[in-house]
Amino acid sequence: MAEPSDVASIVLDLSAHLQGQLRHELEGLDDDAVNWWPAPGANTIATHMLGSEAETLRSVAGATTVRHREKEFTRGRRPTAELFDELRAADELIVRLRTEISAERLGLSLALPTLPADERRPGLTWMVANYGHSREHVGHIQLTKQIFRARTAEPGDT
Repeated sequence: MAEPSDVASIVLDLSAHLQGQLRHELEGLDDDAVNWWPAPGANTIATHMLGSEAETLRSVAGATTVRHREKEFTRGRRPTAELFDELRAADELIVRLRTEISAERLGLSLALPTLPADERRPGLTWMVANYGHSREHVGHIQLTKQIFRARTAEPGDT
């Protein structure tokens, strides 16, 4: 087995930190807040974010990955505890795959299963792109949380 990559460790550490930020955003929210949508057609983006991350990391590591991307957008109401379970699973995945992502795997040109087979990129490119994707979604979650609080605040609340 090849040695784990220091570069991969850096990106995995950033991803783990981002999961911590997501956890922080979800803490203290009840099921109504977590399932609130600012507009028709919106979704609980945390599930999509973690699904995308898992697909990327498994693919780069060379592990089997099965993802049902469409279901990430159509799951309906879910308990907050389920999202925390997904976060725990994402934490465990990072720990499990850390030793599998070598410098060789980072340089390997590959396609993600939910994208066209001819859309190939080096593993490192996928990991960095996915980190950016996840950062955007944490920002979406922060903004949605602010809108929720503004719309559900009692008169006189600040």
